[in-house]
Amino acid sequence: MAALYAIGFLSSLGFSIVIPFLVFLVTRFGGNAFVFGAIGAAFWAAQFVGSSWLGPLSDRIGRKRVLVNCQLGALAAWAVFLVAVYVPRVVLGDVDTALTGAFTITLPLALIAIARVTDGLFNGSVSVANAYMADATTGQARKIGFARLGVANNLGFVIGPVIAGLLARTQLGMVVVVGLALVLSGVAAALARFLLPDAPPRPATPLEVAQVGGVATHKLLGGGCREPVDHPPSALRTVLRIAAVRPMIALYFLVFLGFSIFTAALPIHAATDLGWSSSELGVLFTALALALVATESVLLPALASRISDSVLGAAGSALVAFGYVLMVTRSSPALYTGAILYGVGNGLSWPSYLSILARSGPAQLQGTVQGVASSAGSLASVIGTLTSGVLYEAIGPTTFFVSAAALVIAIIVFVAAPRVAPE
Repeated sequence: MAALYAIGFLSSLGFSIVIPFLVFLVTRFGGNAFVFGAIGAAFWAAQFVGSSWLGPLSDRIGRKRVLVNCQLGALAAWAVFLVAVYVPRVVLGDVDTALTGAFTITLPLALIAIARVTDGLFNGSVSVANAYMADATTGQARKIGFARLGVANNLGFVIGPVIAGLLARTQLGMVVVVGLALVLSGVAAALARFLLPDAPPRPATPLEVAQVGGVATHKLLGGGCREPVDHPPSALRTVLRIAAVRPMIALYFLVFLGFSIFTAALPIHAATDLGWSSSELGVLFTALALALVATESVLLPALASRISDSVLGAAGSALVAFGYVLMVTRSSPALYTGAILYGVGNGLSWPSYLSILARSGPAQLQGTVQGVASSAGSLASVIGTLTSGVLYEAIGPTTFFVSAAALVIAIIVFVAAPRVAPE
């Protein structure tokens, strides 16, 4: 599984390495805060579409093929981004409304938006990576595998901004950062192509199709007898017919809703209420990420064999909810405590949830299940990103209670959900 971990690390590194610069590029090329938020929401919307499409596609043509093509798609997105840095500042139009504020649509700004949407579309491959992990592992090994994949992704998110900060001091600055992201996407594509073992899609038997609500048709030369031979055309309908999957989709949505509101509101809270600088906020996120990585790499493996997925999932979510509550305060120690609780709680709960989700549906629909779940998370991220600013303007730091409430509802949904048999 080392190749899959490397792909996860390089993919998240390539994504996070541009985050510190994106807002400044958007402003330089004519945009404003509204445009920056719209581009962020468009990324999540594209990932919503990509996840719902790529997961089921991997069920039909295989996980490896989809992962390779997704990395090549990310490479193309970064190539467009690199072009945006160099093209002339051609004005395409001006916008000035009460809702959006005043901004100028320029050719570089349009290309950046296209690049981010393209990257978001192929970033939906996270559902395919999860499906690959579910295919290749069982039992406790599956939970540990999801944890290690999470460690790889989180390390990429932590290291990316650090590398970007160091490269920004060079003469070429932003060009080097985007160029490195492009190269990393190429390396990830090569790893997927040459090191990741192939796993051909497993065709569904008639009985398995019938169990998930397959389409009944008359077989040619079959004497007119009706037999389920194919999947329904809609991946969403297929997945939602599975009783054990439905609450996990709802949980996916609620967890990502709380997280997206939290991540969008925290910088506002830190800047306006605590007077923090961007570097101080970066230290907080680093502490959060390190707690998450330590939990997934050390604590979770120690507990996985002794505590069930259900208990770890519920307990971890409770820690995350409490961490959100602590964010309401204006105390720096409380914020750091909340960030660490989030890291520990998420490190315990999320791999456990993914392990349960992998057992909730049949093997031949693993990509579809993961794709629909990831789409639910992307949709929640769009909603949370778009509404968090409005919420903070209306209720201030109390916004973090909304994130906590989403987690509490998620715990209730999870506890009340039908249990799937452990492997």
